[in-house]
Amino acid sequence: MSELSRSPIPLVSIAIAAYNRPHLIGLTLDSLLHQTVQDFELLITDDSTDDGTREVCERYAAADPRVRYFRNERRLGLGGNCSRVLSICRGEFVILAGDDDTYEPNFLELLLAVMRRWPSVSIAACRVDLMRPMPLEHFASEPLSSTLRNANRMLWRGYGSLMTGMYRRDMMMRTLLYRPVIDDEWDEIDLLFLFDMALQGDVVNIPDMLLRKPLGGVSSNIPYRTIVRGLVVYFAAGRGYATRIRRSALSFREKALLYASLALRWTFGAWEWKKYLAYTLLVTLDPKRYVRRHVRRIWEKRQLRRVSEQGR
Repeated sequence: MSELSRSPIPLVSIAIAAYNRPHLIGLTLDSLLHQTVQDFELLITDDSTDDGTREVCERYAAADPRVRYFRNERRLGLGGNCSRVLSICRGEFVILAGDDDTYEPNFLELLLAVMRRWPSVSIAACRVDLMRPMPLEHFASEPLSSTLRNANRMLWRGYGSLMTGMYRRDMMMRTLLYRPVIDDEWDEIDLLFLFDMALQGDVVNIPDMLLRKPLGGVSSNIPYRTIVRGLVVYFAAGRGYATRIRRSALSFREKALLYASLALRWTFGAWEWKKYLAYTLLVTLDPKRYVRRHVRRIWEKRQLRRVSEQGR
C-alpha cells in the first residue's frame, strides 16, 4: 500500500506542476504552507527539471509531511504534467497552484466558504493580480443555475486566470483534465479545461484579490510554428470544444444550441485569428525565444522585488 493511500484523506489537495522555477517555487510553497486553513496535502510533480527545482522541493518535503514530491521520469509537458498531478489528488477540493504564484493567507479559507455555500459550484475563483486585476464582469459572484448558460458564458467570456481557483474534485475527475488540443500545444488548454468544468457545475468569481501571478513561461514543448501550423492548432482547439460538448450530460437540444454558439464564435471570432497569427509571427521573428526569455526575466525580477518589499 502506498504512502498516499495510508495517510488520512485531506480536505484540500494543492497540486503544483513544477518546471524550472527554483528561484520562485520557494515563495509559492511558503505562501501555501501558511494558510489559515491547514487541512491539506501539497503535491508537486516535477517535469524532469534540469536545474535546482528538485533540491528546493525535496527540502520542503523533508520539513513538512503534508508536502509530497514526485519527479516525472520523462518530460510530459504542460498538459501532461498538470493532468498527472491533478489525477493523484485525494482531497474533496483541489487547487492547481502555479510554481511561481504567491497567495494571501486566507486564499483557501475564502474559496472554501463559497464551495460550502453552493454545492453546485465546480470552480470558485478569486481576482488575480496579473499586471492588472482580472475583470470582475467575466463571471458572476453567484451561480447562474443553468449548465447551458454557464458553459456558453465560459465559451465566450472565459478568462484563463479562473483556472487558479478551487475545483470540486468529483466534478473535476469527470473532465478531460488538461488535455492539449494537439501534441503538446498549450493554446486554449486552460480555457478548454474551464469549459469542461463549466459543463459540470457553476463557476463563481469572488471580488477578493488573493493571488499574485507573474508573467512567465510554460512547461510545454512548443514546436516551431508556421502559419499553417497556427491554423491547424486553431481548428484543433475548436474540435476540442466540440468534443467536450459531445461528452457532456446536456440534453440534445442544449447540445445543439451550444454547438451553434461554438460555430458562431469560431467562425466570426476575429480576435482569435489575430491571437494565433500574432503568436505565429512572434515565433517566426524570435525562433530561439531570446526576446520572450528576456521579458520573462524582467517580470520575474519585478515580482521578487515586489514580494520582498511587501514582506518588510
